[in-house]
Amino acid sequence: MAAVNMKNNDKSQLTKLYEILRDMFQNQYYGSLEVKFEAGKVTIVKKTESIKI
Repeated sequence: MAAVNMKNNDKSQLTKLYEILRDMFQNQYYGSLEVKFEAGKVTIVKKTESIKI
């Protein structure tokens, strides 16, 4: 599990989320992505990976 702090970045939140999603698609990611908001702003993005064996 990895958490990404979205505060104090010079990139827009939407651009950063797009990059995370694009990377997940390109790498055939298997897991989940949780996005938390506070007052209309993204505060936490939690990425949980599942492994198939």
